[in-house]
Amino acid sequence: MPDKLPSAGLLSMATYIPKAYHDADFIASQCDTPADIIRTKLGWYQKNVPGPGDGTVAMGLKAARKALYYSKLEPEKIDLVIYSGEEVKEYRNWPVGPKIQKELGLRKAWSFDMQQRCGTTLVAFKLARDMIRSDPGLKNILIVSGYRNADLIHYPNPRVRWLYYLAAGGAAAVVQRDCPYNEILESHFLTDGSFAWDVYCPEGGSAAPMTVEGLREGRQYLDVMDPVGMKDRLEKLSLSNWLFCIDKALDKAGYARSDVDYLATLLVKRSAHDYLMNALGLRPEQTRYLAEFGHHGQNDQILSLELALEEGRIKEGDLVLMISAGIGYAWNVVVMRWGPRLEGMAGR
Repeated sequence: MPDKLPSAGLLSMATYIPKAYHDADFIASQCDTPADIIRTKLGWYQKNVPGPGDGTVAMGLKAARKALYYSKLEPEKIDLVIYSGEEVKEYRNWPVGPKIQKELGLRKAWSFDMQQRCGTTLVAFKLARDMIRSDPGLKNILIVSGYRNADLIHYPNPRVRWLYYLAAGGAAAVVQRDCPYNEILESHFLTDGSFAWDVYCPEGGSAAPMTVEGLREGRQYLDVMDPVGMKDRLEKLSLSNWLFCIDKALDKAGYARSDVDYLATLLVKRSAHDYLMNALGLRPEQTRYLAEFGHHGQNDQILSLELALEEGRIKEGDLVLMISAGIGYAWNVVVMRWGPRLEGMAGR
């Protein structure tokens, strides 16, 4: 039966990537992990870090200006702004949506901020699609993300070795009602609260305000409370949960794993990446491993798509999977068909 609700598609997107970086040799000089382990076992060799003027929101705005330019929309055509970036921003307790409206002249829009760690932008895609389908007053939604959780990593702490790749950058996208291109088809999400206490900054919140002693001890940085236990629990669940979400999202859209043409994934260690690619039956050219960028949090999927288009990895008609994960723990999948929208088509 044809879907009578309006569709939603990706009209434009953009990223901002700082020029500064830390490479494996520099990181190795700050910790006990050899550079060759970072390059081989962890699977990446450098990451972007913020330079002068690269605040979290500032980087998101740089990407948003490009995405708005590529959309060819006037500012008054934007109806809603969703800030999907990180909480580590220029100021604590600072509402970002209104700041974006002000800087971009979006006088007819309203806004809100949301957060799901490194899964936030995919949740924003779902929200944008669902809100467009339920609210006739929404036509164009601007999603903006800034990320610089590189600030939260203390290299000498071996418990956060798997988080050394946290980087910095900005990303943005415009989702449009009945967009003629790049239809967002379906999605599926899963969270597991048993991981809620595994990764956080021990001081700086209301339960444990920052102290001089805590600053000296590095308690303002991310830490892993039970690294062995978390690793054991996560290895048993993470990949199977991802595949579960992938199969659910594909089934909702009328597709199967064999239909997938491109995987826009966050940066994960090489072994996990290869496992997912093999499970989906994909070749290396059907994804983009972000080894020279590091993990840009919730920006990774937009970065992957942007690089794939530049490098000719995506063509019109391709079925695209966007997947993310966030500490806490969350697994997210969004299915999109790249290129012209196909009316009334459910599956191939």
